[in-house]
Amino acid sequence: MVESWAVGVAGVGTRDAVAEVAFHPGEGGVPQPMRGDALSGHPRLTGGAASPSLVRRLAPTLGLHTADLFVVAGLELPPDLVPASGTGPWHVGTALELAAKLAPQSLRRLHEFVRSLPEHPPAWPRYTYPLGPGEMMLRLLRNRNVGPYSPKVLYFIGDGPMVSCSTMAMLGPGRTRLTPQYVTAFATVLGIPDDDLAAVAGVAAATDPRLPRNHVELARVAWDARQLTGEQLSEVFDLARSLR
Repeated sequence: MVESWAVGVAGVGTRDAVAEVAFHPGEGGVPQPMRGDALSGHPRLTGGAASPSLVRRLAPTLGLHTADLFVVAGLELPPDLVPASGTGPWHVGTALELAAKLAPQSLRRLHEFVRSLPEHPPAWPRYTYPLGPGEMMLRLLRNRNVGPYSPKVLYFIGDGPMVSCSTMAMLGPGRTRLTPQYVTAFATVLGIPDDDLAAVAGVAAATDPRLPRNHVELARVAWDARQLTGEQLSEVFDLARSLR
């Protein structure tokens, strides 16, 4: 039996069309892109079990971090792609809250420092809720070692809603509705084009968000800091507090 599966994402470099990419292992192992309509609320890889090797090959085609596509597909992250965890009482979101207040030149210096630190991939924690649009957003945050219940990060960087930690937490089981404002805020923090994330989640992106001028670099800081230890994050905090 020929295995096939598809993922709905915005076409690379586009804002309007959605590509439905189907993979047929019996056709030489080459993904076959087909233009199509948005996948109305079907954010996961569908039509069969996607293997990790397929996800690794497909991610560059879609312009996504490979680890992020594992999350979208609902697969466990392999050891080489896991983010840090257990770095409490702080996490990368704490660094982002500090970094969001910095001038562009200071933020670049902080980012350079983050990139200079060696990475130490730890064990990846288990998920709490089944994969749905809201839970997928929280998992993508955790994929950067950003606490999944960090409304300040969404607010400061992505013009997200002013809500409590508990309200944001309820995105996981679907008790808090995933709105366009949430989608755009998550997309900004994650560094994923908002229309791409909207297509995957099945929820439209917000229009005219008020984003800080440094939002692109802040998203890059989040990704580059995802595998830092608690001790290394403490060094990042110290530098961020010393900068203006």
